[in-house]
Amino acid sequence: MASEICPILLIDDDEDDYLLTRDFLSESEQLEFKLDWSSNYRDGLAKIAENRHAAYLLDYRLGKENGLELMQEAISRGCNKPIILLTGVGDSQVDRQAMSAGASDYLIKGKFLNPLLLERSILHAIERKRHELQQQQLMQELASVNQELKDFAHIVSHDLKAPLRGIASLSDWIIEDYADRLDEEGKKVLGLIGGRVRRMGELIDGVLQYSRIGRLREEKISIDLHQVVLGVIEFITPPAGIKIQIDRQLPQILADTTRIQQLFQNLIGNAIKYMGKSEGEIHIGYYETRGFWEFYVSDTGIGIEAKYFNRIFQIFQALNPSDQPESTGVGLAIAKKIVEIYGGHIWVTSKIMQGSTFYFTLPICRNDEPSLSKADKHENL
Repeated sequence: MASEICPILLIDDDEDDYLLTRDFLSESEQLEFKLDWSSNYRDGLAKIAENRHAAYLLDYRLGKENGLELMQEAISRGCNKPIILLTGVGDSQVDRQAMSAGASDYLIKGKFLNPLLLERSILHAIERKRHELQQQQLMQELASVNQELKDFAHIVSHDLKAPLRGIASLSDWIIEDYADRLDEEGKKVLGLIGGRVRRMGELIDGVLQYSRIGRLREEKISIDLHQVVLGVIEFITPPAGIKIQIDRQLPQILADTTRIQQLFQNLIGNAIKYMGKSEGEIHIGYYETRGFWEFYVSDTGIGIEAKYFNRIFQIFQALNPSDQPESTGVGLAIAKKIVEIYGGHIWVTSKIMQGSTFYFTLPICRNDEPSLSKADKHENL
């Protein structure tokens, strides 16, 4: 005999059906069922409200009322246990109504029902409901976390930035009003304060951008990537000595325009930032491979040691000294998160003092672009 007892409530106005159901459940091999019985709508609804049973069996015919109405009322009052509707005659319309209203199963009594079928239906209904409730709990927890992130973003954007603005204003005021009284060391210290304040502001902005990626619903549209990248280059306004070249016409992609702008702005900006010299080249291009577009942004900068290839994509992991105001350690983490949202992958190859190439993949949404084999791809400069 099974050691676990599973309480079941049958609501049926026919005592013979109760006795037959009790006999069926007594033959169960997996669980020991304890069957309670209610013979009418109101008493059954009251017993469901007690929430003492693992599942409910409702007969469709309950005098002037029916089990479908009982199920709907029970669910509206908060019932979260599985409900199986029983009927004497198969009716596809009732079947559809029952399932759409929230029934876990729909069984036809008489010769179509047997102990094994009833047992399986109850066990499967209980298991499905358990998974459903777990999923609901996870969704509620996710909603709570998202709300906390929204609250955090509000605190960061308002409460944390306010004192930074005060420090920056005070520093500028001292420099302007007391310039003739400050020696070079004093001016240097105030300059460092201003730089640290700007860096903190940029770090806060970066954290806000990182927290919003994937949390907000964004519209994916077909965009002309070539024009988007040209716009990003124009916005960045690279130094006169830095030449940026798009090696071939970039394709149409299905994505959110703002996110793709962020992605290329971070990668191109990173290449400029770590060029390490007044003159250099940045190349942008792509080729097709295995259902993906593989894009690259390569530079002729200072390069990255291989041991840092994974670290640079982690948030707050800038490799340059922290007193450099442009270093936040967020840009590449944002780029990685954007790429992964679209089902892609991002990585880097690099040689010290020769340059770096950042690669990332995006799923192909159109096949009208000419293919470029991997052997033809742009080599790292």
